[in-house]
Amino acid sequence: MSFQKPVIIGSSPAIQKVIEITQKVADIDLNVLITGESGVGKELVARALHFYSPRQTGPFIKVNSAALPSELIESELFGYEKGSFTGADKSKVGKFELASHGSIFLDEIGEIPTFMQAKLLQVLQDKSYYRIGGIKEVEVNARVIAATNQNLDQEILHGHFRDDLFYRLSTISIHIPPLRERKEDIHDLIDFFCTQMQKQHNLPRIHINSRLMDLFYEYHWPGNIRELENYLKRLSVLENYNEIAQKIQSNMNHKYGVAPHSVAEPLEAGIPEEVIKENLHNKVFPSLKEVRDQAIHRVEKVVIEKVLEETGWNRKRASQVLKISYRALLYKMKDLDISPPYK
Repeated sequence: MSFQKPVIIGSSPAIQKVIEITQKVADIDLNVLITGESGVGKELVARALHFYSPRQTGPFIKVNSAALPSELIESELFGYEKGSFTGADKSKVGKFELASHGSIFLDEIGEIPTFMQAKLLQVLQDKSYYRIGGIKEVEVNARVIAATNQNLDQEILHGHFRDDLFYRLSTISIHIPPLRERKEDIHDLIDFFCTQMQKQHNLPRIHINSRLMDLFYEYHWPGNIRELENYLKRLSVLENYNEIAQKIQSNMNHKYGVAPHSVAEPLEAGIPEEVIKENLHNKVFPSLKEVRDQAIHRVEKVVIEKVLEETGWNRKRASQVLKISYRALLYKMKDLDISPPYK
């Protein structure tokens, strides 16, 4: 399997250090742990490690640890044999087996359940495993590249992540700093993404005006490079310069405490006025419970989105700030239709 050559963009000393380390360790078959906030480009570095390695012609298999339900993660990673459990009507090859002679990218490794951490550690140590219900040993012939947006040192202190697994994964560590700490890369990134969109989608090349460029350099970029790319895509298609500038200015005002929007506003907008008028005309009235539930949902959505934005969409950290469980936050995000605006 092959894919487009990964290009790490930037001339800042920080990103040049990332490029240097990536080049040095790409052809050394050791486990690598990539750290950094959401949207900084961890997958891009993982793909570069694979692309410039002797495993380039092999598969690159990505596993999003956070997206896998805990009851399915073992079968996804290691596969299972036919009849090993109810519903297993045929054998399935796991991700480690699919990545043979290539690389397996374990994204958001900090989200992997505790019970699976021990299993993964054993696999990394023994270089072999058994499928669920299997009796034949499967050899591991894949380079392991992991990534996380969490502080695993803190997770280890709190008992959420095994220190022995951390040391096994982080033979080589690469940290990618957030965009706000390397704003000198913004111009290079804009040039790269604009050229890319011009070629791929045959769109006219956009020109960032001085006002918007100044805001780009002042902005704190909670969504990092992914957020910048998303804004540029919108500009290329919609040419909505003023709207983007207002959005960024609003985010900056909120960040620094200037005229923040009150979370009480959704209470007044729990049910749109036109809906209430229609219900009154038809003599169909919403119950107070319906009003209360809708108002609570609107307020919860505003608060959860703001906390996620401030934590760089780190859901585990956001759940701690909100004082709810991680699973409860995932449920509420799904229920309230909350997702990152810069996917």
